[in-house]
Amino acid sequence: MQVADLEALYRDEFTGLVRLARLLLGVADGCEDLVQDVFVRVAGRPDGLAGLDNPGAYLRTGVVNACRSQQRHAAVVRRHEPRPAEPELPAYLGEFADALAALPERQRAAIVLRHHMDLPDDEIASLLGCRRSTVRSLVKRGLASLREVIEP
Repeated sequence: MQVADLEALYRDEFTGLVRLARLLLGVADGCEDLVQDVFVRVAGRPDGLAGLDNPGAYLRTGVVNACRSQQRHAAVVRRHEPRPAEPELPAYLGEFADALAALPERQRAAIVLRHHMDLPDDEIASLLGCRRSTVRSLVKRGLASLREVIEP
């Protein structure tokens, strides 16, 4: 393939390939560079696009594969990002936090929402998807369990 042929193919296909990359990646950032890289790889081939019946289809395949590769790389990066540090609790809350963690989830949620967030029973009931009387029962049972653990 001659340089002039590659230039003509670039003019004809570039915009559509950038649009394809944009739709596959879901973001506009970097799509032009990705398509440009595909063209550079094709231009670096010993035979260019010679012998291909449909060079546009070959380029589209290259863009699709480059998008897949970029998405795989992004997934690996996300998996290995450091997690944010756990918030530090004051020392005097350490034993309480351990005892609280041992409670059933709904009891723990009801106690934290009432005593830490100072929410009324109506709002807690709405958040937990239960009645007000259930909230009062959860708090009462949870506090009784906490007293058994904290007060020997």
